[in-house]
Amino acid sequence: MRCFENVEDRLLEGGVFALEAFVPDPARFRPGRLSVSNVELDSVRLEASHHDPVGQTIGGQTIELREDGARFVPYRMRYAWPADLDLMARLAGLSLRERWGGWRQEPFTRASPQHVSVYERATARPGAST
Repeated sequence: MRCFENVEDRLLEGGVFALEAFVPDPARFRPGRLSVSNVELDSVRLEASHHDPVGQTIGGQTIELREDGARFVPYRMRYAWPADLDLMARLAGLSLRERWGGWRQEPFTRASPQHVSVYERATARPGAST
């Protein structure tokens, strides 16, 4: 919400805010998931993750195993569905102008793994010239 509020506060007349984000795929983060993401002759990269659908969070570790040791890279993120982003934008005074499946303006479909969403000010600001 703060991001959208800050954008609305700073957006110039006629300006837009473009946002690129992934479309969540909760099936990818089933409980206790462990996957191999890369295998080389001298290393292997694993990903161990957990998903909290109530909190809309994903956390885990990327683990790289090499002959000289292991490297752990933790992560934690909260995801938002495109409709959640649209609601946050609307509450901050912005509206969705368009949404694409990528920066080449390909159509956004239910199979799109990412989206580029373009928001504009929903109404003219009080006292602003039109």
